[in-house]
Formats: sequence, C-alpha cells, structure tokens
Amino acid sequence: MCEMPDLITEALSARLDGVGAVPREQDLYAGTGTDFYERLVGHDRAEIREVLALARHVEGPILDVAAGGGRLTIPLVRSGRRVTAIDLSDDMLAHLRRAVPDHSMVECVVADMRDFSLGRRYELVIVGATSITLLDRAGRSRLYANVHRHLAAGGVFAFTVAAGSSAATLTVPREEEIVVPGPDGDEIYLFSQQMEEDGAARLVNWVRASDLVDGGEVTVFTSRLRVLTPEVLSRELVDAGFAEPAVFPVRTDSGAEILLLKTSAGPRKAADDDAVE
Repeated sequence: MCEMPDLITEALSARLDGVGAVPREQDLYAGTGTDFYERLVGHDRAEIREVLALARHVEGPILDVAAGGGRLTIPLVRSGRRVTAIDLSDDMLAHLRRAVPDHSMVECVVADMRDFSLGRRYELVIVGATSITLLDRAGRSRLYANVHRHLAAGGVFAFTVAAGSSAATLTVPREEEIVVPGPDGDEIYLFSQQMEEDGAARLVNWVRASDLVDGGEVTVFTSRLRVLTPEVLSRELVDAGFAEPAVFPVRTDSGAEILLLKTSAGPRKAADDDAVE
C-alpha cells in the first residue's frame, strides 16, 4: 500500500489504493477547492434570516468574519448594509467580488480571523457556516480577543454551531455519497469523515465518485475541523470577557440542526483601544 498524505482519511486511502488511484490533495478553501465549496454550500440559505434580523438593529457597517464567497455578505449588502468581509483565502473572496462587482457597500480584506486589525469597531460581528470549528482552542482564544477589540460598545457578536442530531453526525467516522450541483448537472461525491484527537477533531474528504478509476489521479478536497458544543463555546466566551450568550435555533430548509450564539462584549481594556485606534 502506498503512503497516503496526512489529510486523507484511512477509509478513502483504502479505496484509492484498491483502484491504484493517485490522490492530489486540494484544500477546500483554496484554488479549485473554492469552486467545489461554493457548489456544495452556495445554495444553503441557513442563517441568512437570522443574520438579517440582527442587522436590522444596527446602523453602521457589519463585520463578516471568515466570509468566504459571501453567503451572508451578499444578502446583507443587497439589503442595504455596508459590510467588511474578511477571509484568509483570497480565492474565496474572489467569488464574493464576482458576485458584487464594483459594489461600494462591501470591502473585502484578506485576513486571518485569528489576527486582524481593521482600525474601526463594528456594532455587529458575525461568523457564519459554523466556521469557528476551523479553529483549535488557541485559535478561538485569538479570535475572541480580536472580536472583543473590534466590537463597539453594546455591539453584538454572533456565530453558529451544529446541534442535536446534526452535531451527532460530526462525532463518528462515516462514509456516504452526496449529490453536488455541477456545471453540467448533479454529480455524485464520496464524503469520508475520520475522527481524530480522541474525537475532538474530524478530518473530512470529498472526492468525485467517477474519478475513482484504475490508475487515475484523483483530486481530494480536504478540511480538518474541531468538534464543538454550544456549552463549551459559551464557557469560552465568558472566559474571554463576553456576556453569557443567548442561544437560538436557526431555521433550515434541510432539517439540519444549527444554533446561533449571540453575545456582547464586557468591559474593554485600554489595550483594546490602542489596538483599534
């Protein structure tokens, strides 16, 4: 058996080895991975109602952290809100720029959600698509500190996390076929999930089923995410100087169970003023 890269699950490695296929890893959030990601989630309307409702209570610009292709930014801009969209991947932001070309109401900034300085504060900071699970504990602490520095007095910080049966599916190894819209019609992809770090993280892969042929080179889209609960995140927020979050269910068309955590910043330190001004 050939040695498989670290970001390929053992189950998928066995399938690839069985047909003599050569894997080519592709980060889900860079390059051609972004095209697949947009096909995978671009049609998802979850969180949009809730985010638009939050936006109705603020007047100034909104900060969309890990904005990606703009799934939340675009409806905010179309509703007349000014948005700063930050993402570590310029490839992801390229999708947003194409969707709202020359739009004066959106500013795209390539920045790491663990380390950004935008020179202003926002009444609403959002992290959608359960993107907080991309970060380990140290990364989340840095995110909270950055949000705290950029949040206006009385401002709201809101993000989402899976719950219930949807969360349960994130805690076990599994393989399944999923239908993904393609440029020439629907395509079947094999989804593979492997648990790591005693269940604290999950490695996920997607590969087009029709590519699993003898001796072929196969693009494998990869990502590694943390397994987090609302209870853990609530404790982290309080420890980071935020108020105990209110938790609301997010309405979804797919039946997925998602929760929105909504909080505000506690007293600001003098160092926070220096970081933003």
